[in-house]
Amino acid sequence: MAFGDREQSYNDLPRWLEAVKESNLGTIVQYIASPCMVHVIQDKSCYTLDHVFWSFKSCIDGFNFCKPIVQVDKTFLTERYHATLFIAIA
Repeated sequence: MAFGDREQSYNDLPRWLEAVKESNLGTIVQYIASPCMVHVIQDKSCYTLDHVFWSFKSCIDGFNFCKPIVQVDKTFLTERYHATLFIAIA
């Protein structure tokens, strides 16, 4: 309730990712978002986030000092977004 509804949160996320990129120089942010469909018409004021990747510059620099490890995890999304969120960290 404090942050609004899901639709608004998803719509705000690309702006948040761009703000992270601008405030942390050297940070890599890539995402794919597609316009929402309302009655078979694209609504360009609303976007659905499809994929996102980001890595902070400090993490990129520190990667050379890490031991090699791969962690894989998943979680099941409920309610309106019935899907599986799959996360891989290397």
